[in-house]
Amino acid sequence: MTGAQGIRIFVGTAEGSRLAERLADAFAPHVRILVTLHDGARPPRGCSVDRIGDTAIGDAIAVIDALDPFDRHTIQALREAARHRAVARLTYRPRGWERHPLDRWVEVRDLAGAVGAIASVARTALLSLPPRDVAAFETIGGLRFPTRLARLPATWSLPARFEPLIVPPPYSVAGDTLLLRRTEAQAVVMRATGAAQDAPLVRAARGLDLPIVMIRRPVERGEVPARSVDVAVDWVDSIVNPPDYVRTAREWH
Repeated sequence: MTGAQGIRIFVGTAEGSRLAERLADAFAPHVRILVTLHDGARPPRGCSVDRIGDTAIGDAIAVIDALDPFDRHTIQALREAARHRAVARLTYRPRGWERHPLDRWVEVRDLAGAVGAIASVARTALLSLPPRDVAAFETIGGLRFPTRLARLPATWSLPARFEPLIVPPPYSVAGDTLLLRRTEAQAVVMRATGAAQDAPLVRAARGLDLPIVMIRRPVERGEVPARSVDVAVDWVDSIVNPPDYVRTAREWH
């Protein structure tokens, strides 16, 4: 591999940042791990973050999709870009949460399903969603929606019943329990990200016996994603250290 070549990873989650760091530890300096950041993900250490928010592949010899599984538009754009360039692509999706017997989940297919379900579940619901999704609940009158945000958006013009609560990660069960009690939330609305950073809110709601309107992960048809860092590392190794030749049937015998 020449110095101009590298592996590009599209990072949209905390798990994606950790994968990029593992790849840098495993393959640098012989392989450049190039990072495109999405959705405000944390820049991973030891990697070259040279792009934000696009799906350009550049001169990478392979790409890894470690995007937010709910970001369907960007995922599809990346798939098309990799197909057009005939570049090897790996989808990285760590396993989701397993539902505990004490969890009270109202599982819905998408954001519209959550909007349709929440009025029958609670009068005050804590929203733990990307800022762009919160406005969908404005159509529901008479409910309070305290909203947990990692940072205040550039603009926030929602009514007073959408109280923005700036709570940067890392999160904890104790902290999320206190937040639920302070807001007098009767339910939670969140996405089934499967992320370790979001798990404390699931456990806090369980401990308080609160229902969660849980938006399911989109189904990625035709994909067999890597579920662990080790599998992704092995895949990259197969790309950057291919076998010298492929044995024929005669040679195997």
